[in-house]
Amino acid sequence: MARSYSDPIPLVGDRVSSSSSRKGLPAGPESEVPVPNHPVSRTVDLDGPVHAVDHGGPSVPGRPTVVCVHGLGGSHANWHDLAPLLARTHRVLALDLAGHGRTPRAGRSSSVRANRVLLDRFVDEVVGEPVVLLGNSMGAAISVLQAAAEPAKVLGLVLIGPALPRTRRDVPDRALARQAALYAVPGLAGRSLSRRRERLGPEGMVQETLELTTADATRVSPSMKALAVELLASRASGPDAEAAFLEAARSLGVLLARAGTYRAAIASVRAPALVLQGALDRLAPLSGVQQLAALQPGWQVEVLDGVGHVPQIEVPERTASLVLPFLESLPATPRTAPDDLLAGAS
Repeated sequence: MARSYSDPIPLVGDRVSSSSSRKGLPAGPESEVPVPNHPVSRTVDLDGPVHAVDHGGPSVPGRPTVVCVHGLGGSHANWHDLAPLLARTHRVLALDLAGHGRTPRAGRSSSVRANRVLLDRFVDEVVGEPVVLLGNSMGAAISVLQAAAEPAKVLGLVLIGPALPRTRRDVPDRALARQAALYAVPGLAGRSLSRRRERLGPEGMVQETLELTTADATRVSPSMKALAVELLASRASGPDAEAAFLEAARSLGVLLARAGTYRAAIASVRAPALVLQGALDRLAPLSGVQQLAALQPGWQVEVLDGVGHVPQIEVPERTASLVLPFLESLPATPRTAPDDLLAGAS
């Protein structure tokens, strides 16, 4: 049953490291943590562990909380450099979807639809008030679906390289097309991912991913890259990380294949949006910008020259210079959530 925004649930757990969770302990005075001025990693219980990083930011009446939603195979690390820039003016949380980052599937689904429901619960039961969703790639698609399904809970959208249906004129990258075809083959796909992990190791996998998703991988900060490597090396997303990734990838393919249904959901969104598209994006073609302009002519669209699929990683300062004015343009809203959104989390 949905809870009202004025009654966010008390979160279980106490002040222990993010690697352990003591389910069932009530929140008390010793578990209350002030609004952080540096990133704090915590885990909340939403029918299973859900990890989030609280980047802090001012708790100002009328300024909505920003919830960051990563893409396929991503994590909270994707917001490592952008989130602190946004936290100068807004509260910023970055969660890990099921099967990603430090959130294991734990018997749950990692599909697009299931993670949309998980995001909805996070907004409802952790933040406790309407938010701005900041999504990249698959995370942008999930954010759009959330805004369409729960319009009262989404004050605005920032969509970075959103995953959108391809048009007939789009010519997919051959390597990406082969990879997508491989993901569709049960058994073979999992073995292929395992062999890739063994061949490249965590550092090699991160480097290969950055070379695919950025126009210039040398722009990526060493600290962001180190965090991504640590997450892969620790297998923090659970022992079935490859299976979780494939479930998410296949469900995203289904969403994009049902282009009419997806476009109808986009057209139904009432929230204002800022769309950032890298001109050199190999994963999300520029035709997506044209689709969005036709479906949502009121949305602000910015094309970033010389940038790939993940501007928040590749050019965080430039990205922030576009996102911050958009956030400031949103109408003020009454604040009902507590200052410490993750109080009591582990």
